[in-house]
Amino acid sequence: MDRSITPLELFRLWRAYTEFREPLISPSTIARDYYAIEKRIVRMRKLAPGLTDARDMRDWLLGQFARETTRRTIQQFGAACKWAVSEDMLGENPFDGLQRYLVPLRKMQTNTHTAFELLERDAIIEAFAAEDEFYTWWVAFLFKTGCRPEEARALKWKHIAVDFSQIHICEAWPVDTNILQGTKNYQATRFPCNYSLQLFLCTLHGQTSHEPDDYLFKSVTGRPFDYRRFQLRHWQPLVEKLVVHGKVAFYMPQYHCRHTFITQLVRSGLGLKDISYLCRVSVATLMRFYVSPSRTVEVPHF
Repeated sequence: MDRSITPLELFRLWRAYTEFREPLISPSTIARDYYAIEKRIVRMRKLAPGLTDARDMRDWLLGQFARETTRRTIQQFGAACKWAVSEDMLGENPFDGLQRYLVPLRKMQTNTHTAFELLERDAIIEAFAAEDEFYTWWVAFLFKTGCRPEEARALKWKHIAVDFSQIHICEAWPVDTNILQGTKNYQATRFPCNYSLQLFLCTLHGQTSHEPDDYLFKSVTGRPFDYRRFQLRHWQPLVEKLVVHGKVAFYMPQYHCRHTFITQLVRSGLGLKDISYLCRVSVATLMRFYVSPSRTVEVPHF
């Protein structure tokens, strides 16, 4: 197999591949992931312009980055070159198969408690109401809907039915790229609101600006809500304090509000296809990554 390729050739191929893929994937993926790969190629061109073999590039990357970062980078190089072969820009894919030898050792999973229990959920909401009241709305909404934070951040009042009976969850606004886009996997949901959520939205509606293009959640100063800053400055200190006081068993990030919502839906007996629709995730994914095992399993006598 011909594995010859230079950093300059790779850079040009990557640029062409990115241009081809741009209409097919989310803007945040281009801004976050593809740009990171491009920066590594630029760094290679600067520090090791004389490389002429894909295997040497792999070894150079291993000296610059972690093993898993190198594996993912080589995998992306391979995808770009495979596309280039299909476009008759290359005769062979010089990175074909190189990533398979970089598969990391499996790590022991030390935290299988992916969801908060209901008493823990209530303790968190009550603690915010008592100590950091402004953010109670945000926290309660995540627990009540299982929204991804970037989806909740993107919600405007035009996405809420006038009688608060439904929420149209159709957009995401990630903090790191600040690009408004479709939801993950481009799945949308007409989320039906139960009485509790309708009352919640009605009350929030009466306390905030609610023109159709106004966002449901903003910062204290009225700027777009930064859920990453909220996690570092508000969520983490408060939840860690609840752990110390024994009201929450384990610290988990705010994203685990979503795990909690999905886990409770499964425990309630709601059909998996309905949960899949409500949460914009496949049945296989929700069962593998979101549903938490019970903490109160009793081993039977036998």
